[in-house]
Amino acid sequence: MQDKDKTKEQLIGELHELRSRLAPSSRHRETSSEEHYRRLDLVFDVSTDGIWDWNIRTGETFFSPRYYTMLGFAPYELPPSYDTWIDLLHPDERPLIVEKIQEHVNLNAESFEEEFRLRTKTGGWRWILRRGKVVEWDSAGKPVRMVGTHIDITGRKHAEEVIQHAKEAAETAAQAKSAFLANMSHEIRTPMNGVIGFTDLLLETDLDAEQADYARTIKKSGVALLSIINDILDFSKIEAGKIELERIDFDIEVLAYDVCELIRPRIGSSDVEILFRFGDDLPALITGDPHRLRQVLVNIMGNAAKFTDKGEIELSLEMEEEQHGRVKIHACVRDTGIGIPRDKIDSIFEEFHQADGSTTRKYGGTGLGLSICKQIARLMGGEVWAESDVGKGSVFHFTAWFERSEKRTKKRTLPVALAGKKVLATDDNMASLGILTHIMKSAGINAYGFNNSERALHALHDAYKQHEPFDMCILDIWMPGLNGYELAQQIRKHYGDAVPLLAFSASVKADVTRCKEAGFDGFLPKPISRLKLFKMMERLLSDSSTKPKQATKAVELVTQHSMREDVKHGVSILLAEDNPVNRKLIIRLLTKAGYSVAAAGNGCEAVDLFCKEPKQFDMILMDIQMPELNGIEATGRIREKGFLNIPIIAMTANAIKGDREKCLAAGMNDYIAKPVKREVVFEMLRKWIMEKE
Repeated sequence: MQDKDKTKEQLIGELHELRSRLAPSSRHRETSSEEHYRRLDLVFDVSTDGIWDWNIRTGETFFSPRYYTMLGFAPYELPPSYDTWIDLLHPDERPLIVEKIQEHVNLNAESFEEEFRLRTKTGGWRWILRRGKVVEWDSAGKPVRMVGTHIDITGRKHAEEVIQHAKEAAETAAQAKSAFLANMSHEIRTPMNGVIGFTDLLLETDLDAEQADYARTIKKSGVALLSIINDILDFSKIEAGKIELERIDFDIEVLAYDVCELIRPRIGSSDVEILFRFGDDLPALITGDPHRLRQVLVNIMGNAAKFTDKGEIELSLEMEEEQHGRVKIHACVRDTGIGIPRDKIDSIFEEFHQADGSTTRKYGGTGLGLSICKQIARLMGGEVWAESDVGKGSVFHFTAWFERSEKRTKKRTLPVALAGKKVLATDDNMASLGILTHIMKSAGINAYGFNNSERALHALHDAYKQHEPFDMCILDIWMPGLNGYELAQQIRKHYGDAVPLLAFSASVKADVTRCKEAGFDGFLPKPISRLKLFKMMERLLSDSSTKPKQATKAVELVTQHSMREDVKHGVSILLAEDNPVNRKLIIRLLTKAGYSVAAAGNGCEAVDLFCKEPKQFDMILMDIQMPELNGIEATGRIREKGFLNIPIIAMTANAIKGDREKCLAAGMNDYIAKPVKREVVFEMLRKWIMEKE
């Protein structure tokens, strides 16, 4: 109770007494201050960075001892002013740094950093990283004090210089390597062009069996050597990171059929059918790199052809995904070949690896093809993988992203003239029959498929009996039991010429004489392109409707090639090629195919020949490396003179990154890599002349 009765004055007195006991003494405060500064000096002494404090109003600048010693001076040897360190700046950097400092002040920069060189006491230079920030402002809000550090980064700068020099040396070496590869490519491809090309022509002459075997061996060896050269060049470009993707609008369906046609000759006499299945939802045109896509498909299809002796090879294309104007294409190649052990599947996509080392000797190859496909898939945002069972075959998958083309395109043309037509098709291969009937049904054709000839004959008989005859029959030539030739003869025997008959086969060439004798009106090889199929059907149905009853059958069998003959013989080509062997080869290829050719030995001659009679030519095949005036310069002159519509196709043996871009930038329309293959030349003619006609 007594504690409660304490006066206010007593309580205040006790509080003051307690505060005085807790508060440090004056001597203690002095001791703490000294300790503070001692620790600060210790920080200055041991710091590897120079510390500065700048009074912006007076210009007085404090520098820690490390600032002086990093430049070779004794501590505090230099006057503590702003001008002192400004005078030490490298003359090349002084104006810029002074300007930056003024900007920091004017813009009231809270923090900043910059790099420059300061002169040392001995006259050398040290690279400094300067960091700072504003710490005090006046009443108007203007900065009056800055503090910061100077960090010696000379070692780092020297390391960067070493790295930069090494990088420049590497780039120089890479350029030298690219130049070497380009030169070697040209030097090897040019003679290979003659070897392979003239061997093709030789095989078309009258040779006995032994001579033909020798010629085929020469061609096979030449193609194998060229494949090795291509793989090594591509692998070198991938190693150097030199592969870049192009952006070109193209029709993926046409490209895929071209690949099938390129692969078909590799099968030779093997009992193998090539099938192609195309997804209905795929766009007509996509944008991407058609050449790299073709390379992947040719590689995978080529492997399938190499390791498949019987059965079938099927290429299918589907749209797996679509987002934001892009489509993900899924290509699948299925074969019935020797297969791959499951524990070896992953290794086949590695450099210089094959599923079995012995296959290199038996089948050939570098072991680089699938590795290159894997790299291309990654560049295209996709992937590649395989599934396989030994003895049952393999399935290779490839995915890649492409853009929908911005070009306005019509949907895939479905011929109105064929809609509602009734067509009978035969094929003992159910997969092939399914693809064929699906193509026709998608065009509104009433297609009926049969996997044996006897059932087909019964269907024909029933149709005529019910007065609902078929408008056309598409017959596979090689069928078990009653084959296609025999079936055609039976149809002609019982139903005359009323129904057009179209033969199709996995063979590269038709036996024209036998097809005519059997009563066929036309022939197409497998796999059948829907465009070629529809054109052929329209042609045969048109001929049938205008032909008088009981008329004698036409002597000529209609094929995909004969449909172009009228256009072909009116085409004139200007060839610019300085190498006499290549010039002779290409002239021979084109004239033998029915084209008219004029030749020039260099760019000057080509420009003169064309400009004298520009209307005479439908296309120019332009070699790139020529004396006097090369292909790029010659193209430029032709375009400068206003001739913008003539298709100019580049031909070069380099095939190195950038060649195609240079050609297109110069005004050329397309590009052929040597050795020039007849099928590639004919594809260019089809693309730039036939289709336009």
